[in-house]
Amino acid sequence: MKVFIRDTQTGWYFQEPSKWALEQEAAQDLAQVTRAVELIFEAHLENVEILLCYDDPRYDLILPVPPSPSRHDSARGRLASRDGIKSEEGKSAIARKKNHLM
Repeated sequence: MKVFIRDTQTGWYFQEPSKWALEQEAAQDLAQVTRAVELIFEAHLENVEILLCYDDPRYDLILPVPPSPSRHDSARGRLASRDGIKSEEGKSAIARKKNHLM
């Protein structure tokens, strides 16, 4: 099995950071899915998918890679939970304090 990263918008294959190839034969075979995932995070790649290619193309698999959450969204989520807007149980921190005092 060969493991490749492909840009979902252009169809080009990953060779190395900032270098992409039109042909799969010129792409870097990452050999393991875990290595592909690590590389996607390390290189901050967006709009990519992981391809698992076998000897028989009928068995090839495409693994979609979800977009990484933006820093703005994750910072907003941390502020909301810290300020007591919503807790993990779905109740506000203020409501929990009120119930605790009774």
